[in-house]
Amino acid sequence: MKDATIAEGEGSNAVDVTFTEDGAVVFNALTVKAVQAGDSARLIIKIGGEIQAAVVVMEAMEGDHVQISVSPDDNAQKIVDLIHKG
Repeated sequence: MKDATIAEGEGSNAVDVTFTEDGAVVFNALTVKAVQAGDSARLIIKIGGEIQAAVVVMEAMEGDHVQISVSPDDNAQKIVDLIHKG
């Protein structure tokens, strides 16, 4: 991971994540496998050792950037801080 910030926008409860080149390759490969596994497959996103999301992947992600929506009950800054901790 290269960087993580709170997504811009009024009332936004999302986190923008930018991967390193190697991280982008890994993330792309995981999303390809999730798509190939079918509609019942989920990509688990763990941050700080805790599962933050289990998402359906409709198409493989390309590039080095992804936006993760955060539950209204969660704090986007907390997620950013957990990502930065590694």
